Amino acid sequence: MIVRIRFHIGPRVSGTRNIDSKLAYAIASLLTPAALLCVVVALWRLLADLNVASEFIFRHGLLSHWQVWIALGVTVQTISSFLDRYGRRFQDQS
Repeated sequence: MIVRIRFHIGPRVSGTRNIDSKLAYAIASLLTPAALLCVVVALWRLLADLNVASEFIFRHGLLSHWQVWIALGVTVQTISSFLDRYGRRFQDQS
């Protein structure tokens, strides 16, 4: 006995990525160095507090704390990771 299963032929999946995934890749590639820069500024502030480095550029206010710069760096890198994952989602379908 031979059983034949017929599937409905649907639309073809195109291998091209849309503009959103390309833009997500571009932004993600720019955000990773920005996150690294935030960590470097945090280290500068921390070393300035220990009198090892030169005087920090922000003397007062929210940006004068090294904890804020670390949190900003982690947040920027997390956003970069999500955008990279979004861009890869369309690449894997090809």
